[in-house]
Amino acid sequence: MQLVDVAPSTVPPLALYQSPWTIALAIAFAFRGAGTYVIDDIDNAGVARGKEERQDFRTIRKEILSKKGWTNCRPLAAFCPDGLLFANLSRANYTALDHRVPLAVLAKHRSTTVERLIRETSQKHGMWSLAGPDQAIAAIPMRTAATGLRDIIAKHEAAVLRTLARSQDHEPALRRLRHLMPEPGSEGSLLDYFQQCLRRGLELVGSDAPVLSAARDLIPPDGGHLLPRFLQGDPKTIDVYNTAAAIQGSRLIDAGHPLPYYAVGLSDGARIDLTQAIRPAPDQIIAPKILALEGVAGMALPRATALRSTILAREHAYRGLASGSSQVFFETDWLESLGSCRTEVHVDSIFQSLVGGRQVMPLSDLVVELLRHDEVDEEDHQQDPIQLWTRWALRETLADLRTWQYPVLAYAIAGDRWVEQLSLRSYTEYRPLSPTPPSPFGNEEGSP
Repeated sequence: MQLVDVAPSTVPPLALYQSPWTIALAIAFAFRGAGTYVIDDIDNAGVARGKEERQDFRTIRKEILSKKGWTNCRPLAAFCPDGLLFANLSRANYTALDHRVPLAVLAKHRSTTVERLIRETSQKHGMWSLAGPDQAIAAIPMRTAATGLRDIIAKHEAAVLRTLARSQDHEPALRRLRHLMPEPGSEGSLLDYFQQCLRRGLELVGSDAPVLSAARDLIPPDGGHLLPRFLQGDPKTIDVYNTAAAIQGSRLIDAGHPLPYYAVGLSDGARIDLTQAIRPAPDQIIAPKILALEGVAGMALPRATALRSTILAREHAYRGLASGSSQVFFETDWLESLGSCRTEVHVDSIFQSLVGGRQVMPLSDLVVELLRHDEVDEEDHQQDPIQLWTRWALRETLADLRTWQYPVLAYAIAGDRWVEQLSLRSYTEYRPLSPTPPSPFGNEEGSP
């Protein structure tokens, strides 16, 4: 497979995300509101692992619990780092760090254990996440979610204030933030609120595109055309699905896990694995798991995710099942576009050694310096464990930023001019390797 350029007019982007504040909003900004926007209200808004039965919404600090990447929560709809361009190691790859400098050495240097080092580091230099019940977003009433939403909004406000160095910049930045994160009311559903938030983002680029519901507008309530093939145990269908599941390391279809579907209650939010054919109730739909998703073309994802096993698994499943679903990958110059913003910002303590010890500098200069360090080969530097750790922290932070982008924080701090200057750098999709030489005018990238 290879990534090949496509035109947005030929393959319009479809933003299918739980959150109205991360990648979906980034797509709205980058494509000036073109495409289709859908809140994935079939999934939950984020849960604390081991506490899925709790019914309240709250914010928790995301922690990595071991070198294998186990975490204490699953952030989906709302999460916030401590500041714009602050270190965020709550999704970091500690195994990659261990290959550069043994974690045991770093732990010894700090008089602690490896497990404690990882947990405390991801907690100290990480992010806040909304956590609530393991129920579909479509059914969550605002009277249940409002308290947690106010808390995560407050975390975003704190991140904005923590980033900005001058008090005169606070009020306009908070005003921009509150446009995208308005005060939650007690009426309606969490879906209604998320749709309102994303519409506000679309308004900033002059778009009145509707914001749809996956449960009500995208997914066939009876499960779709592929479900009968799974119910009948069609060998080719099962083989394609299991191969894709193996690629991403998820459960295979077998006697104990027979169907990649679950029933979703639109009134109670209950999500129950489907094990046999059922007739859905009037307030219930049968929803496919992601590898069995059908008829959803042009799902837009950040280019930084294109080589992940989960993405390659989807490519295999969608093509092999002829499901009509597909993926496209976009890349913008959103970080570089911040280079026009001369607003004074604080430099996170981790990165101060990379910028000559400065604690405050213009955002434009900070972006240039951090990107410059990101591009330098580690072999060119003295192999000091602390310096290696600092550069690893920078690379992990920028990798997270290139995926989730945090456009709410970027817009709050850099303003309308940043959105106006933001441009699309690439837009690609996977296609089978061509037997003919690539066009000299194309921009093709090979992948395994």
